[in-house]
Amino acid sequence: MSTWYLGIDLGGSNISAALMDSQGRMRHLKKIKTLAHEGRAKVLSRIIEIAKAVPQEAGIKPQSVLAIGIGAPGIIDVPNGVVLYSPNLPGWKKVPIKKTLQTALKKPVVIDNDANVAAYGEKWQGAGRKYKDIVVYTLGTGVGGGIIVDGEIFHGHSDAAGELGHMTIIPDGPRCGCGNHGCVEALVSGTAIARMAREALAKITQSMLYELCGKIPNEVTAKMVFQAARKGDQLALEIVTQTGQYLGIAIANTINLLNPELIIIGGGVSGAGELLLRPARAEVKRRALKDSLACVKIVAAQLGDQAGVIGAAGIAILAKSTRNNHPGRRRTA
Repeated sequence: MSTWYLGIDLGGSNISAALMDSQGRMRHLKKIKTLAHEGRAKVLSRIIEIAKAVPQEAGIKPQSVLAIGIGAPGIIDVPNGVVLYSPNLPGWKKVPIKKTLQTALKKPVVIDNDANVAAYGEKWQGAGRKYKDIVVYTLGTGVGGGIIVDGEIFHGHSDAAGELGHMTIIPDGPRCGCGNHGCVEALVSGTAIARMAREALAKITQSMLYELCGKIPNEVTAKMVFQAARKGDQLALEIVTQTGQYLGIAIANTINLLNPELIIIGGGVSGAGELLLRPARAEVKRRALKDSLACVKIVAAQLGDQAGVIGAAGIAILAKSTRNNHPGRRRTA
């Protein structure tokens, strides 16, 4: 009998689930709306619904699914499988997702932070397959990250490691959603790029951006900035270059701290490609220690928006094979 693993990526907008085998081959993928505004009970029901539907639609018997992995946004108590807090899921505080799903689905369940899971996906089946020490930056509406050390997710003492978006780059810089000022997220995210464009268009209208946003600066998006930059618009190019320089500073700090083999850049903002990565690499070259710089590569992610479900299946396989659900600090609070 063939055996399968289910990976689930829980997001603020969508829930994705994929059926995979131990070699990383995907059998079936399904996506549904999260409908987070309906409350956590409804969201949990939808996770259970998709977890049952995917094997059924793939023609796989439920008993052939050996374990389930889940990536969830927010602060996660990994060993106990509890979502302590998730800003993208209203009302999600101390949600015992592991216990709830194991009871409903009668399967072993392992849960981790969504950025960690996506990072593991890239390590297992993506750009990091040949590497053991990896740092993954996920650049989107915010900035997430994951750290892989010796092939395994690095969680830190209280499962909170990998918050790459909240390193301070400019002490008195723009306020970040976390409350700090000048974080990577406040300077490099899609939200930050759109803010820089709005601020610039309040002073300069001789730009393709002004036309792309319908002459309403508040409507400008990061996607518009990249579109204009690709067509050579000077203002857009300046914004993307500045963003790349900030990213490069963050990457250089990461290299100097962790000495990884590989830095992977993913997320929607990474779609800017070399427009963003070229100035980032130049900044890294200026700031990273030479010995560490000599052994690291900076590359684009390969799995796109499937990194989460692939990584979730991967951590389920890992947990099943090692018979534990991520060793780490077990919280008592």
